[in-house]
Amino acid sequence: MGVSNGSGVLRDISLDIGNEEVLRRLRMSTDGYQHSSEMRELFRATVEEGRRLIAPAAVCMTRELLSIQDAVVRFRGTGFHVRSSGVAALLEGCTSATLMAATIGPALSSAMDELMAGKRMTEAMIMDAFGSEAVEGAVNSLCRLLQESDVGRESVSTRRFSPGYGDWDLSAQREVLEELGAGRIGISISSSLILIPEKSITAIMGWKPKK
Repeated sequence: MGVSNGSGVLRDISLDIGNEEVLRRLRMSTDGYQHSSEMRELFRATVEEGRRLIAPAAVCMTRELLSIQDAVVRFRGTGFHVRSSGVAALLEGCTSATLMAATIGPALSSAMDELMAGKRMTEAMIMDAFGSEAVEGAVNSLCRLLQESDVGRESVSTRRFSPGYGDWDLSAQREVLEELGAGRIGISISSSLILIPEKSITAIMGWKPKK
């Protein structure tokens, strides 16, 4: 299923994650990485394993805005709403918005846990950084596809905004997942509001008519 109309499920998302991005997330200089053959090989092997483990997938739903009043955003055709002055400000002037969720699956997090249990902390840190870049890459790929979709051709997108930022309470992730049917791509949430798999993202992005 594609997202030509601004909603749908994406699987087998192709990601191009460069070493530079992972090194930057690790706050490791490229020079230091290049000068240590041992670190270079450890990094290469760990990232290669990370690429093998990830299974990027995303789901999104675009709905017409019904109203924005008293920091509450309501959508046409659903009882789902967002209570946040930050989201309300983001969507001011928008005619619709897209809810989204993306994940890279559970295998990488499981491998990272095994590395930590084995006290292989450097590899675990590299795997964690790669996973973070991968899930960001997955949601960015979804946003690019949405911008090329029917809704994107007629509108200009806002930045994306996630639960847990500003005054959009982290607990809102549960309602976002339910509204999206995110179980279709294997995302759930724990009682402590941690997304499962851990390397997953939920967000909203608005659409303003092109001038």
